[in-house]
Order: sequence, then structure tokens, then C-alpha cells
Amino acid sequence: MNVASVLPGLVPMAQALETTAPARWLQQSMWGYPVVSALHIVAIALLLGAITVVDARLLGFARQVPVAHVARAAWPFALAGVVLALGTGPLLFIVQPGDYLVNPAFFWKLLLLLAAFANVAWFHLRFAAVLRGVGEPTAGVRWVAALSIGVWLCVLFAGRMIAFV
Repeated sequence: MNVASVLPGLVPMAQALETTAPARWLQQSMWGYPVVSALHIVAIALLLGAITVVDARLLGFARQVPVAHVARAAWPFALAGVVLALGTGPLLFIVQPGDYLVNPAFFWKLLLLLAAFANVAWFHLRFAAVLRGVGEPTAGVRWVAALSIGVWLCVLFAGRMIAFV
């Protein structure tokens, strides 16, 4: 399964991106693509690092540090990671959109990203008070935190697999 098989009408539009000025620059520049790729890795490190620290605290690590302090300290890093990933990911995509759309690992990365962000949304809708320091993490909170770490690691793995599939 791949994105092209699910959304075949997207292929011609995405392939047109490959001929845009930013895509051409990234394709031809000696430094453009490597710098954008490196920034994408920094974005992943910021986002996954921040999320993992908060999830680890919710799972019971570093109990001496209040959850609210960990969440407050991690928030700017997670936000910076999301913003940077949203800026660099599409730039990486436009270099060879046709290849990405038929790549099963890219399809799984997108699905897993949806699941990961749905998990974040669910957590904030259901358990936001815990991040503000109201109460201790319950079994449900711990379950969602463990799921979060697992899904984000799968996103990371799927993203790496894009180059090998």
C-alpha cells in the first residue's frame, strides 16, 4: 500500500511540485538538500526528545520532578520541533514527490504521524490536568504515555525506512 494507490489524483499534482523553483534549487544545490535534511533531523530530535522526556516522567521516571515542571520545560522544544519539521518535511518531499507517493514506508510514516498526533490530541483532551500538576499520573495516563513513545518510535523507523524501500 502507498499514497498513490489510495489517492491516485494526488500524483500529477505532487509531481508538478518537482519542477518548482524551490525543488529545482534543492535538487541542484550542493548544500541545499543536505542542510534541509539535517534540519529535519534536528526537528525530529527536538520533538521526539521533548515528548519522550514528558512521557518517561508520566511513566514514573524522575518522580522527584513534578510533571508540570517537566511538561513546561519540554513544551518549547516540542513546539520548535513541530514547526521545524513542518517547514523542512515538505521541502524534502518536493524534491522527488513521485518516489515518495509510491513508497510504502512513506505511506506508513504518514499514517503513524496521524496516529501520533491523534494520541497527543487525545492525551490533551483527556488528561491535560496532569500536565498542569493536578493529580498523579493514573494507569490511563501511563498507558497513553507508553503508546506515545511506541508510536513516535514507529514514525521514526518508518521515516528511516523511506530510504531503504
